[in-house]
Amino acid sequence: MTPSQSSTALRDTLLMGFCALFLLGTKMVLRLNLGIPGHAMFFTVFFLILPRAATGKKLAATGTGLAAGLASMLLGMGKGGPLLLLKFLFPALTVDLAFLLFPGLGASMAFCAVTGLLAAATRIIGVAATDYLVGMDTAVLFAHAFIKTLSGALFGAAGGLAAAPVIRKLRARGLIPASR
Repeated sequence: MTPSQSSTALRDTLLMGFCALFLLGTKMVLRLNLGIPGHAMFFTVFFLILPRAATGKKLAATGTGLAAGLASMLLGMGKGGPLLLLKFLFPALTVDLAFLLFPGLGASMAFCAVTGLLAAATRIIGVAATDYLVGMDTAVLFAHAFIKTLSGALFGAAGGLAAAPVIRKLRARGLIPASR
């Protein structure tokens, strides 16, 4: 590994770490009680799309989501326990999969919005698993999971829309290569 490659790897790792930190920071500081389920997906999707588009690494969003999920679980930021990790991991895997299937579209508003919507929609897995483990009736479980997922998906799409202009500005200033 040459010195320029190691500094690039360090820079990418630091960016992923800072995005995970900012993701947790926004969740801690902006504990908004809007009464709308899923509003936290705005920041989750934003800080998962940003490192994937900025670094170009294949599993950058997954690494960021894993770091944020583990830190969130260790800090006790939710009532899901180990299932809290799924809230970060499934959206991160979705973002990475979208960028692998459609390379070069990272600055597209439509791509980021659809990616954010799909990433936030994976929340249904964690919500349904948690509801099942507490013994919720199946009909109520599906209705509850659908409502939480629908509003979260809309906020996820908004988070994706917010990430696209940031990526464009970083590319225009030469901070991200155009090929990523």
